[in-house]
Amino acid sequence: MKQIKAIIMLLAAMLIMASCTSNSNSETTLYGEAAITAFSVSKAIKYTTTESSDGTITTTKSTYTATSYKFVIDQLKHEIYNPDSLPAGTDPSRMLCSISSFHNSIVLLKDKTEADTYYYYSSTDSIDFSTPRTFRVISSDGEGITDYTVKVNVHGEEADKFVWSNEYYVDYFAEMKGLKAFYQGGKFYIFGNHEGKTNVVMTPDGSEYDYEHSKQSFSADAWKNTALIGGDFYVFDDNKLYVSDDDAVNWKSVEYVTPKPIKQLIGASTFELYALSTDNKLLVSEGGFHDDGTYEAPGTTWLEENYDETTEPLPSEDLAMVCYPVYMADNSEQVLLVGNAEPYNSDHDYAYIWRKIIDFDYDLSWGHWNYMNRGDATLFNMPRVKDLNLLYYGQSIIAFYSSTVDKMDDPTQSKYSTMLQSRDNGITWKTSSAYTMPTKDFAPTMVSGVVDDKNNIWLFCAGGEGNVIKGYLPRVVWENK
Repeated sequence: MKQIKAIIMLLAAMLIMASCTSNSNSETTLYGEAAITAFSVSKAIKYTTTESSDGTITTTKSTYTATSYKFVIDQLKHEIYNPDSLPAGTDPSRMLCSISSFHNSIVLLKDKTEADTYYYYSSTDSIDFSTPRTFRVISSDGEGITDYTVKVNVHGEEADKFVWSNEYYVDYFAEMKGLKAFYQGGKFYIFGNHEGKTNVVMTPDGSEYDYEHSKQSFSADAWKNTALIGGDFYVFDDNKLYVSDDDAVNWKSVEYVTPKPIKQLIGASTFELYALSTDNKLLVSEGGFHDDGTYEAPGTTWLEENYDETTEPLPSEDLAMVCYPVYMADNSEQVLLVGNAEPYNSDHDYAYIWRKIIDFDYDLSWGHWNYMNRGDATLFNMPRVKDLNLLYYGQSIIAFYSSTVDKMDDPTQSKYSTMLQSRDNGITWKTSSAYTMPTKDFAPTMVSGVVDDKNNIWLFCAGGEGNVIKGYLPRVVWENK
């Protein structure tokens, strides 16, 4: 590049324009506007690092065309930037860019360190965009000058590579025998078996914990019978149902009516609580207003659910439930129930999956449960697993578990080593290079996961080192910003 001082550049520009206007053989129109009208990165270098199965790390270099990444030109603030960042691994210090200016205005690039030094811009010269750069545009008549700040954004993380970090190690969790976590109102609530009774632990962000948050403790296994609906927590313990409407601090007993005795509280959708009866039937309780205007809270009146006609059993062991909005359908949600049948059947080596679609435009009693029947298909079935977690994340369902049923007593098997993803509402379950479980310092006896309002997945671990682990898929976080 040819370096010139700002004053020399201006004089040169004026001489050029004067020469053009003095030519009597042609008529030239000069313009006073100085503006950049288009900007793009035409070529960029990307470094990709991979690790083979034997631990060998390899870094490869490639060049790619980046013109598909659109840049915004703010003509009021004179700023240019790309809302969709370039891929991770892109080298911002060596880029080619393409610039269009208004009526062929002159485009100059300001030096990174010397304030009064500019260079002629060239589409074939590499430019360092590791920090924001200033481009100066001079109108064709030499009168107009506009400076633009150009910032090229590059992702610091790969879009489809799950990022996990051990945030904290909590001795209290290491001493737990089992736990179930909830995320409510920007805080985390962990119900767990600690020293033979279920206590509630609250933390706003994982850094500080209230180990005596609840004024009531429950029996050792009560954490298995917990649910959250409408901001209220429910616990089923010793054939009694309890509710807390003040963030699990105070509890009161719920007088309820049910056609069949309740065995287990399973979970909830937006307006319905779900439980399993002692004869392994699904029960539902809906809150709402009566005709006389009185309000009945969920859990007060229970009814047996409606089902498809099928010979397949409802799951009754190792249950997990997830509720999420129906994609591309307003005012609807879907509830997925996954588990194993009792007793374990060696001829049925995959989980039983039932679902319920709820349309809020109709009476809730309209909904019924459907068995997810794949016929003779065996590929990508959900296996029979223990300690299953289901989370709605990135417009899909992800599942992780301690082990498969056939390996649950095998001491050589690593716990919580597999994550599955379903993108078709629970029909098929596949491993993915994007969705992986943490491995570093990760040896829990049980894990419960929740998703916060920033699309982070938090894993609260019982046993082991009592890990509290935060993870996210960068693409999901970026899409929801």
